[in-house]
Amino acid sequence: MRLSIGCVLLAACGITDFDITQPVPEQQVQGSGIPAPIAALFPLPLDLDLSAEIAKQTTGPIDSITLSSLELSITATNQPSGDDDTWDFVDEIHVFVQSSQSGSTLPRVEIASVTAPGAVTTMTFDVDQSIDITPYVDEGSVVESEASGTVPTDDVSYDGEAVFTVSPL
Repeated sequence: MRLSIGCVLLAACGITDFDITQPVPEQQVQGSGIPAPIAALFPLPLDLDLSAEIAKQTTGPIDSITLSSLELSITATNQPSGDDDTWDFVDEIHVFVQSSQSGSTLPRVEIASVTAPGAVTTMTFDVDQSIDITPYVDEGSVVESEASGTVPTDDVSYDGEAVFTVSPL
């Protein structure tokens, strides 16, 4: 009897939770020598089709999926010799998830944000780990981001990584 109670307690504590890491493919922000506001939509291609990765774990039904971390890093692709790109052109970025299903009752919700990252090469987002994105994944989801800031003086390339925590039932 003690053993089965202990197992139930361990399962409830998230011992069976696992993470799925998803790369953010390299993107580019077009630079300009003329100061201008950054485009409202910031390219952040995250594919939330996590089903194949979840199936590999053979966990059975899923209780919840949450975003646990999101980072974007400047890459060397658009950095000629002597160029030191940073995220100082960003004032803020907000990341949202919504259903791709027509007529869905799921609201568009913010899952991550960053404010004034400054002169850093890796931008770490504050994520809202209380948002269960399972219903969005089930319906097919779209991740969008909105940004404010100024266009960088030259082209800036970046990639990144998102980590999702999956909690089976």
